[in-house]
Amino acid sequence: MPKTHVTIPFFIPHYGCRHRCVFCNQVYTSNTTTLPDESYISQKIERYLQTIKPFTHVEIAFFGGSFTGLDKEIQKKYLAIAHRYYSLHKIAGIRLSTRPDYIDNETLSLLKEFKVTTVELGVQSMHDDVLQQAQRGHTVQDTVNASRLIKEYGFNLIIQLMPGLPGDTYEKSIETANKTIALKPDGVRIYPTIVIKDTKLATLHKEGKFIPLTLDEAIELCANLYAIFTNNNIPVIRMGLHPFDDAVINTIIAGPYHPSFGYLVKSRYYRNALEHQIKKFLQYNTNIQRLTIELPENKIAEYYGPHKENIDFLCNIFHTIPLQFQSANIQEPVIRNIVV
Repeated sequence: MPKTHVTIPFFIPHYGCRHRCVFCNQVYTSNTTTLPDESYISQKIERYLQTIKPFTHVEIAFFGGSFTGLDKEIQKKYLAIAHRYYSLHKIAGIRLSTRPDYIDNETLSLLKEFKVTTVELGVQSMHDDVLQQAQRGHTVQDTVNASRLIKEYGFNLIIQLMPGLPGDTYEKSIETANKTIALKPDGVRIYPTIVIKDTKLATLHKEGKFIPLTLDEAIELCANLYAIFTNNNIPVIRMGLHPFDDAVINTIIAGPYHPSFGYLVKSRYYRNALEHQIKKFLQYNTNIQRLTIELPENKIAEYYGPHKENIDFLCNIFHTIPLQFQSANIQEPVIRNIVV
């Protein structure tokens, strides 16, 4: 299926950010150490545009670091390049990521001037004690204030969350999701905490003072977070860090990194939903002999899970009843009792 949405990314590694959070080493995670110059930005945009098909939604994005913490003149130089392509209708949007405490009226007025469309906030948690242990340098109230301002100025608001930080718990992560809903974001990214070489978190891990989520714990937790946001019509646009090259992967010391993390989470989400649906069907129906379960063919990979492990799981849970699974051109699963 051809791409309908393309992002032209530029990474601003730690520049503009006056804090060093316990989990952060953007030299590794962005695989770059210097600010991109103006000619590099223009050339990269041109290369992308030459390969993108017409009618594709194209955005220029400034990720990493904290864009609005950069010197104002640097911000203007970068935004002027992006704005030029926006004014020529070659791109549909400009997005950037920053911190909640780097948002104010003056900052948002500047972004509005250059037609920025989306602001992504590195919120990480909606619990002050977790933010303090992560050495974030901002508070939950900073997040609330920044989110309100961003929405008032008419920007799209994307919230970035990081479950599994020091001091975080399953219950706190769920509460963070519910508090995030109140901010009315236009989308959410979920990045479970991983331990990167040469970070404060790596030291804590080495000293036995921090234990990251296991992969299965992260999958189950994020599946529940995904359910909360989905049920509230908030798109989850990314789960898990982007796949890295081998050099970057080798800097990951511990934690639930998986190149297909988002797929694994969605698969668990659909498995949980299907298990609940089958239990409900059995609760309200009698004389069950065999169940035929039709699954949406456009989501069959997620429903089946890797190596069809979801099917095996459900057949084991409901081992007293024969289950037959098949795909169909439908939007939601349909369960039928087959009486022999």
